[in-house]
Amino acid sequence: MSIYLRGRTWWLKISRPGKSPLRESAETSNRQAAQEYHDQRAAELWRTRKLGERPRVAFATAAADWISTTAQHKRSYESDRLRMRVMLPLLPEYLDELTTTRMTKIRDQLKADRSITPSSANKYLAIVSAILHHAHKRELIAAVPHVPMFPKGRRKKFTVLRPEQATALLDTLPPHLQAITRFALSTGLRDANVRLLKWADVNLGMRMAMIAGEDAKAGEAIPVPLNESAVEVLQGQLGEHPIYCFTYRGKPIGKRSNNTAWRRARAEIGLPKLQFHDTRRTWATWHKMAGTPDFELQEMGGWSDARMLKIYAHLAGQHLLKHANAITVPGTTKGTVEKLAAAENVDLSGVADGIRTRNNWNHNPGLYR
Repeated sequence: MSIYLRGRTWWLKISRPGKSPLRESAETSNRQAAQEYHDQRAAELWRTRKLGERPRVAFATAAADWISTTAQHKRSYESDRLRMRVMLPLLPEYLDELTTTRMTKIRDQLKADRSITPSSANKYLAIVSAILHHAHKRELIAAVPHVPMFPKGRRKKFTVLRPEQATALLDTLPPHLQAITRFALSTGLRDANVRLLKWADVNLGMRMAMIAGEDAKAGEAIPVPLNESAVEVLQGQLGEHPIYCFTYRGKPIGKRSNNTAWRRARAEIGLPKLQFHDTRRTWATWHKMAGTPDFELQEMGGWSDARMLKIYAHLAGQHLLKHANAITVPGTTKGTVEKLAAAENVDLSGVADGIRTRNNWNHNPGLYR
């Protein structure tokens, strides 16, 4: 069938030799108009294939087609539309006028705007690239020009709490933030998923909670097993609100947890750059150190890409120690580590309270042999 209905909208299906059929929305509920559009597109594709002719397509038209078909299924749909509005004035009128040289100049224009960071600029450029590839798939352009991006910066450092630091933070936070933070450290959930958790999504009998796909960053539902700490937190919240698990002064917490009280508490314990999202990173690192398998950790954390786990594997490198000990350099004295651990007043880290001293293994190992 050359045209067919999807809901109330007619779609085209045009066969192409050696390629998969072209499927495209006619963006109309009128069958006759859809058939006319089908015939026009089929003729354009034939002339392109046989005669090398290619109709000039406005970039705005290609962008609208991409937004109405591919982009509407993305979680970032609204953000993509806003970014496209910013980009359109910088782009040429027609698709075939866009070259790599022109895209490099546009990238530099974004760089000159101090309100746009390189990482944000890459998101704008990525949308242009997506539209170009979409247009090429539709055979609206012969080739896709290279879209230069800004190089990715190094991943920013983040804080992983030690147990004693977590205890100090919890003792310093006000009660409502203490409950949220303890639950986040117990489950690894993101800030919004904790703050807006509903009793309807919690089953204390089964010790499970569920984050719906529409509320999850990756778009997939997240099963949340509740350990003893998480159950204890939720039991303390019973009766506070009929709908939401966590509240402040009887109302759901709509704003971010990284607020004034949080910033005051992190400064008091000496971690002025601590972010609430670091509770999730701490949770993942603690699990890696405890030996939780990657597949299970990925599922509990709701990550769509297992590569994210490498961040925490590097931080929790103790699980590699057994493999490091698989070899021993000739001449090594057996029991060195055991002797060191048995020695009194020895700083095993080589740094005492952040200050290097002479009375430690690094500076004077001869004392402990």
